Amino acid sequence: MDVYTIGLAGGMLLIILGIYGLTVKGNMIRLILSVEILTNGAIVVLVTFGATPLGVINPVIISLAILAVGVGGCIAAVGLAIVIQAFRHYKTLNVRELKRLRW
Repeated sequence: MDVYTIGLAGGMLLIILGIYGLTVKGNMIRLILSVEILTNGAIVVLVTFGATPLGVINPVIISLAILAVGVGGCIAAVGLAIVIQAFRHYKTLNVRELKRLRW
């Protein structure tokens, strides 16, 4: 197996796991982790597509991937802060129970 196949298979596996976690889980912390897994899978696929046949990776792709990792960390931090505040106020992390509290 070459590097492209491994990179694409690993990235697609992470994307599938992230989508599965988003559709099945009802806990808000698990949803945030699923979003992070999904974005990391997209980053792996992006870096795999950015590699040339000689094994050299385009520096623009690397800088984009580093930026995406940083933005993903910030999104996770803000999401966890929202989860903490929701738990303090409603005493639950289940999304289905929080949907009933809208109106």
